[in-house]
Amino acid sequence: MNYYAIYSAKTDELLAEGTALECKKQLGCASLDSFYALANRTKRGINKSYRVVIKKGGETDYPVLGDG
Repeated sequence: MNYYAIYSAKTDELLAEGTALECKKQLGCASLDSFYALANRTKRGINKSYRVVIKKGGETDYPVLGDG
């Protein structure tokens, strides 16, 4: 599971922290896909409104096909 810290690029204020689901709720994203898109575009430099720090964990935080 990954843990995310989302910061404002302008003020360096911490906007959201936790798993993808927790950050989605804190930021008000419509879906997990939209949160993942925000994080991906920010890491690639396309979205310059945020700064993302991703810490790798052990388990996935999204459903995996064939699991359970």
